[in-house]
Amino acid sequence: MSVILSDMQVVTTREIQRDTRMLRQRILAGETLQWILGKKVIGHIVPAQEIVAPKPWPDLQRRLQRLYRRPVGAKEPAASLIYADRG
Repeated sequence: MSVILSDMQVVTTREIQRDTRMLRQRILAGETLQWILGKKVIGHIVPAQEIVAPKPWPDLQRRLQRLYRRPVGAKEPAASLIYADRG
């Protein structure tokens, strides 16, 4: 059973059907709403968050060359160097 959280505003299915413009304005203002059906919470309506691009991966090839002080790559795979280094 879902519990209605006190700090969130509650909206009913009827309110969603009847007044979507007002709900849209509330969501654009950053408000999170609980959607209830009867006395049960059936969902949350939350503002969309901006998608942040992931940080680029470090240049592993360059790091391995710096670590082993020689070119790493086509002739000898990096994995074999790492395994050999571990003993």
